[in-house]
Amino acid sequence: MVSGAGNKAGTVLISRRQPPFAGWVAIDEFEDLFARFSDGHILCAEHRSIRTIVGRTKSRLFGPFLRLDDASTGDLLLVVARNPSDLRMVRALPDARKRFRQIVGYVIDSYFLEAYGRWAGQYDHVFSTSEEGAELLRRKFGVSSSVLRQGFDCLRWANTDAGRSIDVIGFGRQPDSYHQRFQAEFHTDRSKVLYLHSPLGVHTGPGVYTERPMLLKLLQRAKISLAFHMMVDPIGNRPRDAGFVTSRWLESLGTGCVVVGKRPVGVMADEMFPWPNATIEVPDDPARAVALITELLEDPGFIADTRARNVAEMCRRHDWRYRIRDIYKHLQLPEPELLKRELQALDSLKLQPPLQAVATRGLSGFG
Repeated sequence: MVSGAGNKAGTVLISRRQPPFAGWVAIDEFEDLFARFSDGHILCAEHRSIRTIVGRTKSRLFGPFLRLDDASTGDLLLVVARNPSDLRMVRALPDARKRFRQIVGYVIDSYFLEAYGRWAGQYDHVFSTSEEGAELLRRKFGVSSSVLRQGFDCLRWANTDAGRSIDVIGFGRQPDSYHQRFQAEFHTDRSKVLYLHSPLGVHTGPGVYTERPMLLKLLQRAKISLAFHMMVDPIGNRPRDAGFVTSRWLESLGTGCVVVGKRPVGVMADEMFPWPNATIEVPDDPARAVALITELLEDPGFIADTRARNVAEMCRRHDWRYRIRDIYKHLQLPEPELLKRELQALDSLKLQPPLQAVATRGLSGFG
C-alpha cells in the first residue's frame, strides 16, 4: 500500500518509486510484497529542487529529499535505496530514530561504491545486493551489513508451458553488435526465427505498471531470452559492472526462457546460477552467435529440459518471499502468517527439474 498517512505501529517503507520507471518496476514489486506481508505502507520520497540558492541550502542542511508527512511509529523502517546515496532518504522522515525500533536499508545498485557516505551510520543494518557493498559498509563506516540478492515473484509468474511462439526475445538495452547482426539475420523472409526486441512502449509514468504484465507474458511465450552483462558494448554513462546480476536474468529464468548471452563475471552469478545451462554463452563473434541460437532452436528437447530446470531452480532459490523471510530472520522479527502461507504455496508447486541429467551444453564448438 502506497500511502502518505501514518499508522500507530508496524512497518514503513521509504521508496523512490515515483514517478514509476520501467527499469525499477521489479524493485517496486518487492516493496509491494513486503508492505502486503507486513501490513505496512510505502512512503514515496521526492528529490528537493536545487535550482535556487534556497533549495541548495535546504538540501545541504536537511538532506536532498523533501520532508515526508507521516506520523508512523513501529518496529521497522525499511529504506529501499536504488543506489547507495538514496540511503539519505531516512533524513526525510523526522525523528525516525525515536519512532522505529530498527532502521534498515536495502541497497540495490550496490556496486556504486563511491556513492556510500557517512549517512549510512544512521542505520542499524544495511542489506546489500553485492559482497563489495556489504564489505565496504562494515569496513569504512562500521555499519552492520550483509548480502541480500535480488529476487523475482516466481509464485505469480513461474511458467513451464511449452507453447512458445516467440523464438528469441531481447528487451531493454541490447548490445549493438549482437542486435544488429540478429536483425540482419532474423528479420528476413529467409529465416523462420522470430526475434522480438524492445517490447516496452512506456518507460516512465503509470503506464509502466500497466505494461509490466505484458512483458512477463511475452517472456512466458518466448523460447530464448537474451541477456548480456553491463560491459558488453557499454553506452555512455550507463552503469558498468561486469559482475552485477540485473533483474532481467531473474525474470527470464523464472518465466521459463533459456537464457543466452554473456553471463555476469564473478561470485554473484556463480552463486545465484550454479545449475547446468542456467545461462548459455554466445561467442564473441555475433555471426557465430546466430549459428548457436539457430542450433538451439533446432533442439526442442534441450529447450524443454532447460526450461523446466530453470523454473524449478528459480522457485527453489530466488522468489522474493525467500528474501523477505531472510530479512525477518536477520532482524529477529516474527514471520508474518501470510508470508508463511505463500512460502508453503511456493513449495506446493513441486516444480522438479527433468529426471534425466542435462549435460552442460556444447554446441558444435560454439559454447
